[in-house]
Amino acid sequence: MVNGIVLHWSSKYVGALPWLLLTLLQAAFYIPVGLIYKKTQSLRWAILVLLICEEVRTRFPFGGFGWTRIAFSQVGSPFLPLVSYGGVLLLSLATLLASLALTRIRLKSLALLLLSIFLVGFLPTNQPGSEKISLAAIQGNTPTVGLEFNGRAKAVFNLHLDTTRRLVAKKYDAIIWPENAVDIDPRNFPEVASRISSLISDLDTPLLAGVVLNQNGAPANASVLYSPNTSENSTYIKRYLTPFGEYMPLRSLAELVSPYAKSVVDFQPGDRFVAHYINGNRLAPIICYEIINDGIVREAALRASGFIVQTNSATFANTPESAQQLAITRIRAVEHSREILSVSTVGISAFIDNNGDVKSQTNENISALLAGDLAMTDAKTFADRLGGVAPLLVLLTTLIFALLDIRRRVTL
Repeated sequence: MVNGIVLHWSSKYVGALPWLLLTLLQAAFYIPVGLIYKKTQSLRWAILVLLICEEVRTRFPFGGFGWTRIAFSQVGSPFLPLVSYGGVLLLSLATLLASLALTRIRLKSLALLLLSIFLVGFLPTNQPGSEKISLAAIQGNTPTVGLEFNGRAKAVFNLHLDTTRRLVAKKYDAIIWPENAVDIDPRNFPEVASRISSLISDLDTPLLAGVVLNQNGAPANASVLYSPNTSENSTYIKRYLTPFGEYMPLRSLAELVSPYAKSVVDFQPGDRFVAHYINGNRLAPIICYEIINDGIVREAALRASGFIVQTNSATFANTPESAQQLAITRIRAVEHSREILSVSTVGISAFIDNNGDVKSQTNENISALLAGDLAMTDAKTFADRLGGVAPLLVLLTTLIFALLDIRRRVTL
């Protein structure tokens, strides 16, 4: 039920059947939770199995789908600071333990819950970086929304180009365009390449743009830095592709389920991290769906001083998808102590500080300029230092908690 409500936006333009199948697939991961509770009648064991299922679900099938992880719903939780100590899974555990305390309605449980909230409030917050860069995010909008948002070649590009020329009135360290803002490969269209060169030359400012490139005959979703000094250009290609959106698993079956499956062209994934250098600072590009991948975001934190999230919400415009992604992005900011600029074609675009607070944001479905400073920091959170060990430690702690329940029952 919960997954169906949260993911209902996925049915907006492709119909109910794909949404129902996605919901059922996500719900299947809860079956072991019900089975273990039926066998043990222990909520502690149910919590352990639920956390294990969350970790499996983020990796399998098709590379995983962690959009509906418990922690990603907790951007307003008093336990949010814990994410910088033990990662997303620790925040999920804290949320489940708080729920467990509330279900028991005992004075001791409620006292422990209130004490926990009180103590978490004393955890130090992430400290802001001292050096800042000034950025202008361009939300250029799209001619239409849904699956045909880029149906007319160069239309999205023209909107972002026109918005930039119309609204940028001062010099910034860089101008940022969202995912798919350049909807055709400039290397194959000299006119587009020329207009980009003219823009950055006229404004004397680098442009970091989401670009659809042609890589070995297949499209690639890229983040490209165009600089007035061409030797400073850099290109990152999205590595964590969206299943059923950027490539089609089980294609023959998918085409039976939805007529839209035939229109999905398989993208070419990238194979390495690339940082963009802006005013001497390393910024990590994270393209849309990659924000839910723990490993990619952690690598970005270890190798860069700030994040640029380039996303395209036009496919799911006028749904909660954009707000949900913004919440996930805010949690990542806290987890890795990185300030983030998230820029979308149609919104929501936002500047986020490294404690997850939104400093400024746009409305949806409008052309807009969102300008601000991004503070740089090389600080590493405890979660960053633990890396992939963090989920194992959380699961081990939960296992001990569950084993104590067995001991308690034996002694009763």
